[in-house]
Amino acid sequence: MLYRNSEMKIDQLVGYLNEDKINLAPAFQRGHVWKLPTRRKLVRNIVLGKPIPAVFLYKEASGSKYSYNILDGKQRLESLMLFIANKRIDFVIAEWDKYFFGESPRRDASFAVDLDGGKKTFAELSDEQVRELREYSIPTIEITLNEETSLDEVITLFVDINQQGEPVRRFDIVKALCKSDPLLKGVFDLIALEVKRGRDIHYKPKNNEFTFVLKKLQVVSAITSPNSKVDKIWEKLLELALFNRTKSHRSSVASLKEFMAAGEKKKRRPRLSTLEVSQLRRVFKFLKALAPKLGESRLFSDQTHSYTMLTSLLKTDLISEVGEDALQEKLHRLSGYLDKTALPSGQVGKNIKNYLDLSTKQTTHVSRREDRERLFVSVLKSL
Repeated sequence: MLYRNSEMKIDQLVGYLNEDKINLAPAFQRGHVWKLPTRRKLVRNIVLGKPIPAVFLYKEASGSKYSYNILDGKQRLESLMLFIANKRIDFVIAEWDKYFFGESPRRDASFAVDLDGGKKTFAELSDEQVRELREYSIPTIEITLNEETSLDEVITLFVDINQQGEPVRRFDIVKALCKSDPLLKGVFDLIALEVKRGRDIHYKPKNNEFTFVLKKLQVVSAITSPNSKVDKIWEKLLELALFNRTKSHRSSVASLKEFMAAGEKKKRRPRLSTLEVSQLRRVFKFLKALAPKLGESRLFSDQTHSYTMLTSLLKTDLISEVGEDALQEKLHRLSGYLDKTALPSGQVGKNIKNYLDLSTKQTTHVSRREDRERLFVSVLKSL
């Protein structure tokens, strides 16, 4: 992995944007996170000549030229784009709006900042201020990946360099390294559509049993960004699809690392088969039907309980063995015990207590996942 410390004048940056040489929406990047007050503060500092943090650029060959993916600094560059936009004829980002999907960020275009005792838009700056702005140098770090770059280096790069805003997560790395993987794409196709508007990307979630059930998870429902919400559902369903294929538990991190290693070695996982999709749909449709009664319970909202319930149903044939109505009743009774302190007497009560103990610490550890699943199935059969 090669690093080069450099600078990029805003004049050059605008030229690169107009030449379509900078990708602000690579697979590992997030949506438009910054609010307008934060954008105003940054741009004011730039106009006043104050320093800002470095922008990290991932440099890669693109035909006869190089292109640059933003690793860190997307919100800063977007703020500059919205400020400059296309209101002056002498310095313009001709297609700035193609970088932004939706009305919210576009409404902020040509925003004003506090300068000289009042508010000024870019169009209202003096020629001298515009000249100085064009000469302003943004510190940049250009990163080039080579054949010797290890997986650990990539993980460190994507996860640890973030300076501001939303941190890049391991699943973002999976999307970046394995964006053409058939399994990854197949799981995404079950939950959403990718809509490209100009140079921006928007996820349109599907209204089906997968999204319905996984939206009940607290870690999903707490997310406000639409794209990030789809990402989290995608990540959770991918983990379940891998489990259903092998019937083996992995830690969440191990699943993603395994995916990244395969991506690094150019190994592709087979797309979900018709049978695999059918198996997943059957379990999720069963749980969707149960949601009116238990959708707000810990069985649906808690990551650990939800994962155990889903993997138990995928690994066994409880739906057929017990029957849908009887199994729904058993899950309803178990849910009541999970939400209360009073447990039934005898071995069933002991098993529920052991299950709850295993659900409090190191919840993604493989052996604890296996033990929880065993106890979960045993309790259901006994109720």
